[in-house]
Formats: sequence, C-alpha cells, structure tokens
Amino acid sequence: DLERIRKGVQIDGVKYGEVEAKIDRPHEIYPWVTVAIREGKNREVRKLMEYLGVRVSRLIRVSFGPFHLGQLEPGMVEEIPARAIKAALPKPASKDRA
Repeated sequence: DLERIRKGVQIDGVKYGEVEAKIDRPHEIYPWVTVAIREGKNREVRKLMEYLGVRVSRLIRVSFGPFHLGQLEPGMVEEIPARAIKAALPKPASKDRA
C-alpha cells in the first residue's frame, strides 16, 4: 500500500512530494515503517500514514539531512565540526576566467 505515497500525493489541498518508504518489521497492529521525506512539512509523516489508514503511535528521527543522529538521546545536542558542515554543503560553481 506504500506505493500510493511514493510518487507524491495531495492531501487536503497540500501537495506532498516523493517519499521513500519501506516496511521494516511487518506486524498486524504495529508495523515498523521507514519513511524518508525531502521537505518535512508540518506533520508530514503522520498525514501520509493517515492517508493510508495507518495510525502513527511513535516517530523516531534517525537523520537530519546528511547527518545521522546515531544514539543521540532525546533533548541532547552534539556539535557538528565546521569541516563536516563544509563537506556536506554543495560546492559553489566555479567561474572560468578568460
């Protein structure tokens, strides 16, 4: 049923873009699903799952952009070194000089 949201959908007048979604642990009542979104609109994952008729009881963020959170506890922060941020940013277009 995840195919219904993979290419993007419109829910209540709001367009949600493509998502990657897969069932990690099938279960009749509480399946575990991994969803990768691009934009992160307000309550996007919950609304997409509701669209499929699935109630979300818990969300776990595992990454934010190119940064994986690992075992970071809720409410905790970790400083990202400047070199890691620079490496994650797109490189500026070079201008050839004549």
